[in-house]
Amino acid sequence: MKEEIKDKLRQHAGKILIGGTGALLALSVVTLGAGLLSDGPAASDTQADAVVHKLEGNLGDAQTKLATQHTALLVQLPGMDIERVNRDRATGRSLLLSLTDSSASTRTVKEQQVLLDARYGFLDHKSRVLTEFVPEWMNATGATKGAGTTYTLADLDIGVSRVLGLNYSYTGVARLDPVRVGPDQNSAAKSEFLVFTYSTSHDGPVTSLDAYRASSKTRDALAAASGEQPSPKPTG
Repeated sequence: MKEEIKDKLRQHAGKILIGGTGALLALSVVTLGAGLLSDGPAASDTQADAVVHKLEGNLGDAQTKLATQHTALLVQLPGMDIERVNRDRATGRSLLLSLTDSSASTRTVKEQQVLLDARYGFLDHKSRVLTEFVPEWMNATGATKGAGTTYTLADLDIGVSRVLGLNYSYTGVARLDPVRVGPDQNSAAKSEFLVFTYSTSHDGPVTSLDAYRASSKTRDALAAASGEQPSPKPTG
């Protein structure tokens, strides 16, 4: 939990610095501005210059203080390789697409499990992705009766959830919209939301993967939050 908090602080450290400076400056403006207005419209140019000078001084002090705090914060947090994060995000997207493509597969669940097991070394017969996610996904999307609903990736958000030494962990949320509904599926197919987590080692390979299909209740809540439009009519 401590590491997750540190990771979140690092992601928002820049915002903290900028936001804190702005808040302190705004407070100075309100305080000094009120003092100036209390003198009425006859406030002299000398008073105005003094206010500006004091504001500039306060801003400089605030920036210096916050910059010091910002530097101290970053020293406490582990370094993050942004290029690696971008590569890992691309890897996560590919993993997601490989899993969800099974909805349009004509393979059986067992054949799909064997295929994924052979393709990815970090999966095995005990993996929940194979034993739980794949069967549920294929059943829910009609793939257990032949090619089921085909989806397109409509939205994807992958963020760093943990950095532990050279091992990075990620959490992703994806929205998939139906573009073709299988012959045995209800024509009113809705968007699907998936949550997945994965980790990578220092040299890039994925070391773990979990995926979950959002329940109907969660799906409806996420759809409402994202302003989901009516599902497209099936084209085949």
